[in-house]
Amino acid sequence: MAKPAARRRSTPVVLNVFGLVLVGLGYARDALDDLPLVLVVVAWASWVLWAIYVALPENRGRERVGVALGMIAGGSLVATPTHVTGLVPAIVGMLVLTAMPAVPLRLVATATGGGVVLIGAGALIAPTTREQLISALATLLVVGLAGLGRRQQRISEEQSRALLEQQVAVAALTERSRIARDLHDVLAHSLGGLVIQLDAVDALLEAGRGGEARDKVQAARQLAVSGLGEARRAVGALREPGLSVAELVAAHRALGGQVVVRGDADAAGTTVSWAVRELLTNARRHAPGETTTLDLDREGDSLVVTATTPGSGAGTSSPGGGHGLRGMRERVTEAGGTMRVEPGPPFRVVLTLPGEVTG
Repeated sequence: MAKPAARRRSTPVVLNVFGLVLVGLGYARDALDDLPLVLVVVAWASWVLWAIYVALPENRGRERVGVALGMIAGGSLVATPTHVTGLVPAIVGMLVLTAMPAVPLRLVATATGGGVVLIGAGALIAPTTREQLISALATLLVVGLAGLGRRQQRISEEQSRALLEQQVAVAALTERSRIARDLHDVLAHSLGGLVIQLDAVDALLEAGRGGEARDKVQAARQLAVSGLGEARRAVGALREPGLSVAELVAAHRALGGQVVVRGDADAAGTTVSWAVRELLTNARRHAPGETTTLDLDREGDSLVVTATTPGSGAGTSSPGGGHGLRGMRERVTEAGGTMRVEPGPPFRVVLTLPGEVTG
């Protein structure tokens, strides 16, 4: 990144040095001949200020503005006496001053007006032709307008850069929220299932049913392995297609849940997968032992998913973070769908998902 910036900086430096050499040669040859001493001193002073400006680093903004004002003043005063050669430092100073967004416009206007007055004063000190006077005045004003155009371009670039940085920050925050939802959904599904499995193992061991307890431990291990894999995919942004409803239902039943599916059990897609997973996880957590009814209906290009749980409050619910339904609503909304929650009883969630996210 440093090399392109250095290259951009070196180009105007080379041009300024070339201009310094040409103007200096002009002064040394004949541009200052027969001029009053005060004008000779002012001409060389503006030339020296120009050299100082070239040497100043870009982060010295205040000093650069002061030097540019001196270049405008000195170069304007000797513009016509030097047959417009002395106007060159003023032109450079005007471009610098007007193109800097940090410089107030009133200062730009004052510098421009002062330059016009000094050009006229120089013409009075060392009389010149009307053509040279008009040429110097017009050149200074045109350069000022050009600098203002460059100023507006820089302001637009800075605004675009700030807007882009804001968009990047919002996108990063949105992505972080999405991954947080993904991780919550994965962990709520796998860890909630593990809690249920381990509770069952504990009960079976107390009852002396070691063989069944061993089966439950193996099932819990498989669930942990599956949850770990899904968590890794979530950290990697989880861009893989989602599981089908039938696969999620089979996993729910393997964890001891009860569900009745009506409709399109082959529906799949990332949004559908996460939504159904969260619905079944909530059913196991908050209504263990109850039968959840899952209706999947096609309405045109949309899929309507309705999950109904008696919600009687019987049994012991497992702990949860309380973020599942909110995360589901965010996910469904981002996919262009809608979500409705009916607290009941019975507890019902109705999702309407567009066709492109359910294929």
